[in-house]
Amino acid sequence: MERLRTFGIVAHIDAGKTTLTERILHDAGAQPYFGSVDDGTAAMDWLPAERSRGISITAAATRVQWAGRTLQIVDTPGHVDFVAEVERCLHVLDGVVVLVDGVRGVESQTVAVWRQAVARALPRIVFVNKLDRDGADFDGGVAELRTRLECVPLPVVVPFRDGARRFAGLGDALSGAVQWFDGRPDAADAPRLQAELRAAHDRVVDAAADADESILADALAGRRIAPERLRAALRPRVLAGDVVPVLAGAALWNRGVDWLLDAVVHWLPSPMETSRAGLWGVPGAGRPDADLCGLVFKVQHADEVWNFVRVVRGVLRPGVPWVRARQPGEAMVAPELWTMRADRHEAIAEAGPGEIVVVPGEYGLRTGDPVCAPTAVAALPPPKFPAPVLAVSFEPEDGRDLARLTQALRELAADDPTLRVDRDGDRLRVRGMGELHLEVTADAVRARSGVLFHASKPQVDRRETVAGAAAASQEVRALTSGRERSARCQVAVAPTEDDAPAVVVACDGAADAVAPAIDELRALAVAGSQYGPLHGCRIELHAAVGDAAGVLEPLGQQAAAKALAQALERAQVVALEPYVSFEVLCPEDAMTPVVADLASRGAQVAVVAGGRLGGRVAGRAPLSRMLGYVTKLRSMTRGLGEVHLRPVGYARR
Repeated sequence: MERLRTFGIVAHIDAGKTTLTERILHDAGAQPYFGSVDDGTAAMDWLPAERSRGISITAAATRVQWAGRTLQIVDTPGHVDFVAEVERCLHVLDGVVVLVDGVRGVESQTVAVWRQAVARALPRIVFVNKLDRDGADFDGGVAELRTRLECVPLPVVVPFRDGARRFAGLGDALSGAVQWFDGRPDAADAPRLQAELRAAHDRVVDAAADADESILADALAGRRIAPERLRAALRPRVLAGDVVPVLAGAALWNRGVDWLLDAVVHWLPSPMETSRAGLWGVPGAGRPDADLCGLVFKVQHADEVWNFVRVVRGVLRPGVPWVRARQPGEAMVAPELWTMRADRHEAIAEAGPGEIVVVPGEYGLRTGDPVCAPTAVAALPPPKFPAPVLAVSFEPEDGRDLARLTQALRELAADDPTLRVDRDGDRLRVRGMGELHLEVTADAVRARSGVLFHASKPQVDRRETVAGAAAASQEVRALTSGRERSARCQVAVAPTEDDAPAVVVACDGAADAVAPAIDELRALAVAGSQYGPLHGCRIELHAAVGDAAGVLEPLGQQAAAKALAQALERAQVVALEPYVSFEVLCPEDAMTPVVADLASRGAQVAVVAGGRLGGRVAGRAPLSRMLGYVTKLRSMTRGLGEVHLRPVGYARR
């Protein structure tokens, strides 16, 4: 385990994550060619939808060897619509490599995934990519790390530019080693480049001296300090997140990738060095001699079902029984165990603590399920996912195809925890994280099922809550076998401080007697009364009285429903709709009409700023007012504007 490094590559869309992973595969000897996203030859983007769109949609895992270490790498999507892929991968990773576009700097999704990593106390390394491009600014990117990500960046590999300002080489600030790409620089440039490397080295020494007084003494005495001592002093600070190593490079041309792999080995933790929390907080974590326990963090229906598991303790072997902790029952046995390289696999004999493997086959596993030894079922914290915010309806052209359409959607929903599917007559209501998410889902369903269907326009997935507290009592009477029977229920509703689904409880110790009425109230809370499911409130059944045994089941449900309807009317139901944070990038001369248009959409603008790439406008707005916004933005900016949206929860409009 001490020779294992498990990390993800995360960033904003188009920062170069997949290109970097392809270069890692080549440099580590895992594949003989450089895969290309543009040419559709990237091993890590293997889904047809990924290759046709040129973006990563699903996370892909691979494993390589470097410097005597095993590196388990997860390449994650950068588009916000596929947040589930990032969330469930970060849940099982030990560290992350964050890519920053050297031209565009720190972008909105980079900020989002950074916060996710910070929340999990994951150590981070930053790779400033695309420094070969015109307008790239390494120093500006480092400054943005400090301001927008609120971290302490420490450049450990710095770029060299020749007299024509071309990206000509790299310098290691710890050892003083250099890499030149096209011969050595002109003699006239040498003093400047030496001074830049010396300044970077001095900053590293200063950071190390803060952790080790002996380094401070040697630095003041003018003695050379070995790179190993600097790394040893800085490593605890990096693992704690107090310092973030920053490296320069250009993945497309394979510049700096080898030093990045060295940095992963030097700076990121093994499973034994991670915080003893989360997955690693379970008793016996990291011990191969303990009872088996692992977490299913991803399920994918490919040619067969792939269940991605990270082993936390014990050893997982083919032919050895295990159970699902969610529904312990009959023990199951996997005939094979795989390591993955995107869509290619290799059978292995066993997997110990810290390893990521695939258990192939349909076992009813879902994301977040622990798999355990039959005699030692344990609980592991599952990843948490945001609720979907958009919905579409799928209606087959031929009603006889509804079953096939439903099956294809159910499989996709099993793979994607942010995809929800409900039947509505002859149509299926599909809810997801955004327009692209639902478009990709529709394409996948067509390819998987072959069914022709119509998809409606996306609509926001609303909720409702109550403005205040109220109560109501209702009685229902009916003739039963010639006799009049009655049931009476009293229901109270009140707002709560969180936005979780409505909680339904029985008061006065009558839970058993009023179970049917409670079930009815729960069903009504899920259905909602006007706008959508009830959230952020508490529903209490205070009394349920029938005049004869058994009368509460049919009449009590009706009385509870009527009492709830009246209580909601008195408490005033209000709509909640999804809001998004937005970041608009546009030419500075277009900022005035852009800001005015956003204001007309009910947006709350928080940032209006200029920069080296033009104007930037950020804030939050109702999602319903931002549907189709990209078309209007391009019209206002002559095709030069772009917008990035991210769900930020529900609120009253």
